[in-house]
This record gives sequence, structure tokens and C-alpha cells, in this order.
Amino acid sequence: PPTPVLTVTELDSVKALRGVLSTHLNWHGARLEFLARFILALLQVRSVNLARLAPVFSSRAKISSNYIRLQRFFRTFTIDQAEIARTIAWLLLPKDSPWVLTLDRTNWKLGRAEINLLVLGVSYRGLSLPLFWSALPKAGNSNTAERVELLARLRETFPVQPLAYLLADREFVGRAWVEALREQQIPFRLRLKANARIRRSRSGEEAPLLRAFQDLQVHEQRVLRKPLWLWGQPLYLSAKRLEDGEWLLIASEAYAAHALQEYAERWTIETLFAALKGHGFHLEDTHLTKPDRLENLLGLLVLTSTWALHAGLWAHEQQPIREKKTLQRPQFSFFRYGLDLLQRLVALRERFGPQFLCLLGFLLDGQPLELHPSIDCEMRLVWP
Repeated sequence: PPTPVLTVTELDSVKALRGVLSTHLNWHGARLEFLARFILALLQVRSVNLARLAPVFSSRAKISSNYIRLQRFFRTFTIDQAEIARTIAWLLLPKDSPWVLTLDRTNWKLGRAEINLLVLGVSYRGLSLPLFWSALPKAGNSNTAERVELLARLRETFPVQPLAYLLADREFVGRAWVEALREQQIPFRLRLKANARIRRSRSGEEAPLLRAFQDLQVHEQRVLRKPLWLWGQPLYLSAKRLEDGEWLLIASEAYAAHALQEYAERWTIETLFAALKGHGFHLEDTHLTKPDRLENLLGLLVLTSTWALHAGLWAHEQQPIREKKTLQRPQFSFFRYGLDLLQRLVALRERFGPQFLCLLGFLLDGQPLELHPSIDCEMRLVWP
């Protein structure tokens, strides 16, 4: 039989993506169509600026009409973060393995407005996938109540999910925070400030934390087997002296021989923020400033990021990411590899229809769609 010719138009791609999304999200048809169009437009322009999205949002409407529709969505609709989190868990995250949690903030200014996002995610294959987030109506650090609220949503949505530990930097410290983590039985690896002061016993004399590690040379590290008291809590401490004169000081709730190595995985949330901003979707280009609208926007980016990461992992199996010879590491993250691929497929979908449809499967059940046996979905046909 002749090989079928498969072309995918703009309307075809919207319908196909809408159908896949409907298997996870309990949204009515018009909302699902909006989401499908938003994701496809976002992949083309790689910017959350509504003025840049509007020209490619729908070719069947005026640009001004598209812009108004985009504005109306963020003004009138509220995304259920738990629904997004369950979708991510179903598509990507291991069901039985303990999750490594990350917690951090990203912030910037838009005119006089302070944009301040607190994000709780799960580390997976080089990227932290956001599960819950909050747009803080203020500048500066988060407080314990704001962090605990995110953890409560996590526990409510995934009550039996095992957790390995939570990773957080020097902002996320203090008596109330550590007590909250222990109360919720969440193991942790928290980075400490070098000026912290500790006690050898609960009622002992206070002394500088660095005194316990002052004999370490550059690159040397030490893990204390007995706890020291900090913020009225017995904590297990690990330290490494860095080249630039800085210290990597980690506190954990129990003895952790590899706490320093485990903390290194916190970089996945920095990779996430880079992906949301300059390396991916240019989140800082948004003109949305109201907290509820920012939270909705981040929900859409999370879904798109999940698709990009899944696509990048699979594409790497098809055609491995090249390494930078000088640095001996991959040129791109899995996320960036997948994002570049999806952008190419969406922009040239009439030429690469089979590959586009194959990758839709990653938003359905985590596997590429099976098309006609004679239709080749291999990525070697996509890259020049």
C-alpha cells in the first residue's frame, strides 16, 4: 500500500492538543481550546508577553481580538494548581520513589511593581518541576506561614507520596521553619549562613558555627556524626570549604553522610528559573502584575515545560545531545533540547506533521503516539 501523506494544519494541531489535554484537565471545551492555542503560540514565540503571543494565537481572528481573549482568560479564570500537579506526577514523576523537593523564590521589578514568586517543586532529570506556587504580594523574603501553606497543599494532594528530603538555600532557615518541617515529618537539607551560632548541648554556651570546621582546607569537607543545637533544635551539620572563601554549610534533621552531595541537586530549581526566563519563555517580559494572574500564567508554563522536558528526554534517545568539548558536558539541558524541538515542529508542522503528533503522546500517557506503521516518527528526520 502507498505510504500515507500526513499533513497537520493549525486547526488540526489545536484539536489534537485539546483532545490530549482533556484527558487530564476537567475544563470545558472553550478553556481547553484556549490552553491548546496558548501552548502552541508560546512554543512559537518563546515569550509570555501577550503582545507577542497575539499575532500567532489564532490565524482566524484579528490580532486585537486575540489580545483581548488572552487578557480575558487571565482576568476571569483560576487554574487549579492541584490539578496541574497531579498531571505532572502522572506524566513524569516516579510513583514509588521518594521525591526530592526544592523550594526557592524568583523575583524582579516591573516598573514600581514587585514580582515575587515562591515555588515548591520536585527535582527530575535536571529540572525542578513546579507543583505549587504563590505570587507573594510583597518584596523580599517569604515567611514560614507562606512556605507551610505550599507544603500543606502538597500533602493534601499527595497524602501517601514518600519524600526523600527538601532542599532550600540560606533564605529558608530559622526556628519556626525547622519546627514546621519536623512537625510535618519532612526531611531536609538546608544551607546555613556562615555567621550562624550553635551550642554543643541544649543549654550549652553559644559559639560560632565555623569553629567546628575552622581547620578544613579548600575543597575539604566534614560531616559531623553528633548533632549540634541550632534554633533550639538538634541538627546534623556538614561543611565544605570552597575556593572563593565561601562555605557550604548544610543542616539536616538526621545524620546524612552525603548531605553535601544531595544538596547539589538544588541547582535544578535554578535551571527551572532560567528556563522560565531567558533560556525559555522570558517570564520577566510579562506585564501581568496581579498575584492571581501571575499564578495562572505560571500554571500554563508548567504544563508547557513538562511537555518540553519529556520531548527532550525522548529526543536525546533518538539523537544524543552533543557535548561541549571544552567543558565535557552536554550543550543543552533536556528541557532546552525538547523546547527547541517542539518550537521547530510547531513552526513547521505542515512539514513535520507525524513527528508533531508523535510528541503529543507525552502529554497523554508519557509515551509517543503510535501512528500508521509506515509513518516514521524518528527525530533524525527533523534535525537538519
